[in-house]
Amino acid sequence: MTLIRRTFLAKCAALGLATVSLAGCSTVTGAVKGAVSKAMNFVTFKGTRLAWKQVVIAAADGANLNSPVAVDIVLVIEEPELEKLAALPASKWFQVRADMLRTFPGTYIYKSWEVAPGQTLRLRGEDFGSPSVVGVFVFADYLTPGEHRMRVEQLEDGIIVELGARGFSVSPFKAN
Repeated sequence: MTLIRRTFLAKCAALGLATVSLAGCSTVTGAVKGAVSKAMNFVTFKGTRLAWKQVVIAAADGANLNSPVAVDIVLVIEEPELEKLAALPASKWFQVRADMLRTFPGTYIYKSWEVAPGQTLRLRGEDFGSPSVVGVFVFADYLTPGEHRMRVEQLEDGIIVELGARGFSVSPFKAN
């Protein structure tokens, strides 16, 4: 938890105590109650708990023009960062990844692999943990032009990332 969020939580707690102590007083208006409600919505953690059992990354023969593919799976923890990642092509993500992680600590969790053509990786869901996420993206560093970024909607069971010659797909599957 960042220092800013801890400070904000402490101030919200103090505001909440002040509101409770004034609850019987007629001076507590709807505006104060609304402000407390907005503050509580801000600090409550939004998102969906990640519950993957397995993630498979499979590179076809000849994937990425017969070259290894760097693959990052990025878990987005903070809502404001979701739009930034949704607009970022994979080539840019791989260039600015280290800087973004330093600039916005605690906002992203990512896992990274390099997959050779014909190789299949079977990853346990526990490797990703079960954080509450507001979004998940897969970035693949292809030699060919394109976004090479996909948003993942499947947050339970499992996903398969299929790396092809010039692009990739992400599909849900029922993991054992």
